[in-house]
Amino acid sequence: MNKIKIHFVGIGGIGMSGIAELMFDLGYTVQGSDININANTKRLKKRGIKIYNSHNKNNIHNMSAIVFSTAIKKNNPELLESKRLYIPLISRADMLAELMKLKKSIAIAGSHGKTTTTSLVGSIFDNANYDPTIVNGGIINSYSKNNRYGKSNWMIVEADESDGSFLKLPHEINIITNIDKEHLDYYKSKQNLLLAFEKFVTNLPFYGCAIICTENINSRKIYGKINTRRMIGYSKSRNSDVKIIKITKDKKGNNFSLYFKKGVIKGIKGKYDFRTNLMGDHNIFNSTAAIIAALLAEIPMQNIKNSLKVFQGVKRRFSFIGKINKASIYDDYAHHPSEIKASYEIAKQISDKKIVIVFQPHRYSRTKILQNEFLKILTKIDILYILDIYSAGEKSISNINSKNLLKKIKIKNKNTFYIQNPKNLKFLLKEYFNDENIIVFMGAGSITNLANELVS
Repeated sequence: MNKIKIHFVGIGGIGMSGIAELMFDLGYTVQGSDININANTKRLKKRGIKIYNSHNKNNIHNMSAIVFSTAIKKNNPELLESKRLYIPLISRADMLAELMKLKKSIAIAGSHGKTTTTSLVGSIFDNANYDPTIVNGGIINSYSKNNRYGKSNWMIVEADESDGSFLKLPHEINIITNIDKEHLDYYKSKQNLLLAFEKFVTNLPFYGCAIICTENINSRKIYGKINTRRMIGYSKSRNSDVKIIKITKDKKGNNFSLYFKKGVIKGIKGKYDFRTNLMGDHNIFNSTAAIIAALLAEIPMQNIKNSLKVFQGVKRRFSFIGKINKASIYDDYAHHPSEIKASYEIAKQISDKKIVIVFQPHRYSRTKILQNEFLKILTKIDILYILDIYSAGEKSISNINSKNLLKKIKIKNKNTFYIQNPKNLKFLLKEYFNDENIIVFMGAGSITNLANELVS
């Protein structure tokens, strides 16, 4: 395969870097370009993958194929040159689909929790010596990367619904963690979003199975609507196929039990107890989905229990990054109101002291569409600092900015502050360093750099 040369445009992206590294492991000659130097490009370069730090038409000569993501603009010089040279142009999702065709694949989708759930499923399969291939949307702490090359016929993939590309992925088991008002800049309406998830289920082969969280009202609608595919619903509800019962929490994790209805999964019925070092109710739901997927693949129950106990989590999912004096600093990817609420609940689970949230809103469109939902959760936070909105390449929207958001929050929550200059962060936060307080940096943009700079 080393004669087949593949160039990745935007290779530093979390999704692109994982597929590029996987194809390198499969024996392809891989190279790529990205204008940003980050941890992903550094890791790939270390492995022997050639990285160009600019997009240039001369980068792609003698290539067999060009892979690009939806983040790449159509006037990119490498895309234009590939058309001139008749080099095949393949989207990230299409390349991932090609890899999945050869495997027994599990695809994990949902508005929140899919990265953690993908990591959980992968970890269980790996610990059970199923030798899976994994492609994830976040860095898996136990591997220090977002992918794993396995030689078995199992492949576990995070399915990205943000641009509809998850409908291209061939698989025989899927998980829907939840469906929330998200990515409406692409779908335009909630109805279109739900229709896409419906199709995600009906795209399964007739022998496939969908694992759906019926605690969530939107995914419950899909579970109730489709009768042409096998589905397993899980929730705290009495009528669930798999019911979550007996949750107890402490400062190091969660204990919970699952009750399986007879006949839902072959050879499994009644109550089973589990322990996870992941915090929060949402991670009990994520763990439940992973348990069901593992049981469908006939992984022994004891292996599953052991895997949950030792799971090391995903980078930027309430990750402890260090201490400043007595205060503990955490870095978290939460950028949607539901995610902020879930992460804030984790903070309350592990701390008796002050909780300080430093939040960087992500995208003008999301801030506008979900403004009421943001206000609902942000007004409940003890001490809140807000940075300017991270645009993620979007054009600004009139009156949608952090200052206006702050004004609305301050009506109900006086302990809310605007950070105009991030360089002042250490000075602004210093009063919280001398006690065992928790400071959580939240957002999907550049805020992770600020958090790590503060600690270092």
